Amino acid sequence: MIFRQIPQSATGCLAYIVADEEAGELAVIDPPADITLVQEEAKRVGLPIKVVFETHTHADHVSGAHALGAKLGVAVHLPFLNRSRWPHESIGDGACLRVGDLCLRAIHSPGHTVCSMSLVMDDRVLVGDALLVGTVGRSDFYDEGPEEMYHTIFDKILKLEDRLEVYPAHYGPKHGLPEKLMTTVGHERKTNEALTIKTKDEFIRYLTEGWPPKPHGWERIVETNLSG
Repeated sequence: MIFRQIPQSATGCLAYIVADEEAGELAVIDPPADITLVQEEAKRVGLPIKVVFETHTHADHVSGAHALGAKLGVAVHLPFLNRSRWPHESIGDGACLRVGDLCLRAIHSPGHTVCSMSLVMDDRVLVGDALLVGTVGRSDFYDEGPEEMYHTIFDKILKLEDRLEVYPAHYGPKHGLPEKLMTTVGHERKTNEALTIKTKDEFIRYLTEGWPPKPHGWERIVETNLSG
């Protein structure tokens, strides 16, 4: 397996490449608006991009998923509750997303957005903006977000093995996060303030009090991503 993390310091976003070298298949996850970043990384890997996956509808930046799929003529797979109006394949809860012989198992992980998905591999999980290094994703984009985030974190992500490496979609001071690019389920279980909260009501209160304003122009950004 080939695995590459692609940080974008200007936005604090993280894109990913997963590839099966023997099968000659490469997937891009959460590509940025500047699709040349993932195209150049794929060239360094030496494999063509065969498919694009998104973990959720982004609200802080324009996604490159539609542009990348259209330019290369490859399928783009979006979570099943994604409302995008451009052609795409739907990712169902529990689906096995194939990249050669690799399987990325999709887990519906709402809270940050209604459609959020986590993608689990043998030794790692791409969590989108559900679990972040030292905290969890904001959940105020829809009314049910805080309660759904509670169930995502405690009933799904924390049921994974402690050894799994955690790869989020954001990092760095632009999002009030450390520069650290990855963590593990076990480390977050022990050290993440949000995960030490004992009751559902306290967790919901944590997610609804004292958070910074939503990203500037987030509704316009979401609409751009949905309309392609």
